[in-house]
Amino acid sequence: MDNDILNEVIEAEKEIQHCIESEQAKLRTWLDQVKREASEAVACEENNDRELLTQALDDAKGRAEAMAKQVVDDAAARSARIEQLDDGTLTEIILKRMPRILME
Repeated sequence: MDNDILNEVIEAEKEIQHCIESEQAKLRTWLDQVKREASEAVACEENNDRELLTQALDDAKGRAEAMAKQVVDDAAARSARIEQLDDGTLTEIILKRMPRILME
């Protein structure tokens, strides 16, 4: 009788061990899947961030180019106006500003 109880206990322990190993295998599979899904999600987010960054950079470049063009156009317009001034007017402007220029 004692052997029967001992055998039943051993069998129960074996069954419990088998269940534990089975659950551990399921858990490892689940963890691998979660890691894979998380990795894919991170890669997707990185790709989206990269695309957003590229778009933001392109937008910033476009704005900078527009601003630079405006500065160049303004300078060209001022230069054209100055070129149209006659010598007498230029002399008056220079004499008027000379004290301030000399102070600097």
